Amino acid sequence: MRIVFDIGGSIICPDSLPDVNFIRRFSRFVTNLRKKGHKIIVVTGGGKFAKNYIHAARKFTHDESFLDVIGIQGTRMNALLMIAALGDNAYKKVVKNLDDLQHGISTGKIVVMGGTVPGQTTDAVSVAAAEYFEADMIVIATDVDGVYDRDPKKFKKAKLIKHMKPEEIYRIVGKKKYEAGSFTILDPVAAKLLVKNRIKTIILNGRKINNMKNAIEGKKFKGTVIGD
Repeated sequence: MRIVFDIGGSIICPDSLPDVNFIRRFSRFVTNLRKKGHKIIVVTGGGKFAKNYIHAARKFTHDESFLDVIGIQGTRMNALLMIAALGDNAYKKVVKNLDDLQHGISTGKIVVMGGTVPGQTTDAVSVAAAEYFEADMIVIATDVDGVYDRDPKKFKKAKLIKHMKPEEIYRIVGKKKYEAGSFTILDPVAAKLLVKNRIKTIILNGRKINNMKNAIEGKKFKGTVIGD
């Protein structure tokens, strides 16, 4: 199976420093998947590390494209850390464009990416990479258990939505205004791409590795499936 993991910065770098324990556990998990024959791309978000730099830069400029470039550098720092954790299982270069992606895939190693261009988050990078990769599945690993009818961090009675069509998630996020460092469960560009390519996408809590394993193996899991 071909799988793209979209690992949110909220779990790679929840505070100002990377979560080394999570990165270690996740790298072991995807290494085992590779040993079983799965082909894997990992896309890393920036987290608070990147957001702190964007916030500081806003004191000097309001150029959103320039601020995005700063955020992209943060995602690539996290990508380098993931490559270090994966060791010989990883393609030893942070992929930045389709030419790099094609070469990385050809090596048979785990390919790691961060952000690519201003104006979109690593969610959109993940979906675009999955389309190019002809992936069977996208796993969006964040710090909540999936898509809820309300913000679960604010409302205790928020209900998890177990299944959505791509058009439904696009209706939720498609009108949201994007700015550098912003966060939604899925960015509008990524949601629009899912409407187009219909790749099965699972949104879940990335810290729960066993739950993620169950989702990939087709077993019972907690999360949201976006698909037909």
